[in-house]
Amino acid sequence: MKKSFAVLLTVLLAGCSAGEQQDSMSAGTEVMTVTVGPQQADCVGVGPMKCLVVDGQLFYDRISGFEFEPGYQQTLQIERRQRFTPDNAPADASLYQYRLLQVLGKQKVMP
Repeated sequence: MKKSFAVLLTVLLAGCSAGEQQDSMSAGTEVMTVTVGPQQADCVGVGPMKCLVVDGQLFYDRISGFEFEPGYQQTLQIERRQRFTPDNAPADASLYQYRLLQVLGKQKVMP
């Protein structure tokens, strides 16, 4: 009987700690709505590259699951997840990781 109680208590405590870990991970996650411009812009990261223009600003990261289409302005719902803390982020890496949730709109832009 004592052995069964000890096993049950261990399982319950393990379940509680797993929930706390998931809550702390989701605390670093944010859902955002952004607009991607119809053209990429020249920018310099580690070297010369092409950047997306997101909400009028150069965007140096990639959005996982998103395929850029020149000539189209797209409104996206994305997830931004913190990969590192500011203390342990590599100098050449973004603090965040971005993932496409859905394309909310797509409009052809005439040059």
